[in-house]
Amino acid sequence: MRIVLICPPKVFASALTGVIDIFNVANQVMGKSFFSWKIAALNRELQVTSSQGLTIQCDSTLEELSDYDALVWIGAQYNGPAALWQQCKQVRQAVTTSATKSCRYHLAGCCGVAYLGATGLLDQHRITASWWLAPFFAKYFPHIDFKADEIVFRSNEVYTAGAAHSYLHLILTFISDMVGKEVAENVASWLAIPQKSSNQNQFIRLSVLQEHCDEQIRAVQSLIDDCLTETLSLKRLAESVYMSERTLIRRFKQHVGMTPMDYVRLVRLEKSKHLLASSNLSQAQIAYQVGYQDPQALARQFKKHFQVSMKAFRE
Repeated sequence: MRIVLICPPKVFASALTGVIDIFNVANQVMGKSFFSWKIAALNRELQVTSSQGLTIQCDSTLEELSDYDALVWIGAQYNGPAALWQQCKQVRQAVTTSATKSCRYHLAGCCGVAYLGATGLLDQHRITASWWLAPFFAKYFPHIDFKADEIVFRSNEVYTAGAAHSYLHLILTFISDMVGKEVAENVASWLAIPQKSSNQNQFIRLSVLQEHCDEQIRAVQSLIDDCLTETLSLKRLAESVYMSERTLIRRFKQHVGMTPMDYVRLVRLEKSKHLLASSNLSQAQIAYQVGYQDPQALARQFKKHFQVSMKAFRE
């Protein structure tokens, strides 16, 4: 199977070399060179500087390659949505549509998912990416079905994954589909790759979701933080900033990457996690402090979100 690893400027070197390591170990496990690969630059400069300042020598440019089976879109350093959008436009100019569409499989992680989105190849797919890219996709690719909760997600022959080190499970999933689960499990054993987390929720940081320039949406977020124990309906949130409910939902998703009510639930769960770790309050007391009238409802939501019970988390 012929694989091309796309190496953008400021690439994460660990992701690039890590992908190669996994394919190499898979070949060793199978006792044959089933996977072969080349590193491709997006432009004519074959020497690419990584995010850490390392020089990576590419084998060729992407446009010079043909007859490959899979493209792996490696992520690069994230410097904010505006810079990422400029990178996406550069990718769109550099990639020939005919070459990318003739490739059967596409794998992307982290910012690499945004690059792949810029080619138009994600338009009919449900995808995942780093949780903190949700506002970016809502703004620049609103037509793409983006779900930030998954670590790795396959949609037909498109594989997408979360932040930088999610590539481990991205490639393992691909190997499992191509040559079998047993090979993938052996690779994971040899490389001591831990079991995949069921979702990205445990990694979300509220402070990151507040890093935008819409003052009205930030005012709504502040209201949620300050009034967590109260009834926080969509109507109340919209009226607090003199906005229609529909407009609030649209602008909230654009800047935060989720609906206002999903954000309320997230804040309550994050607060409950903080109280479990920093206080001796009972689960019932915590439930009331974060706005749940039914402690069992909080317990169910907590376990679903963090994949661990409240009791086990505290222990």
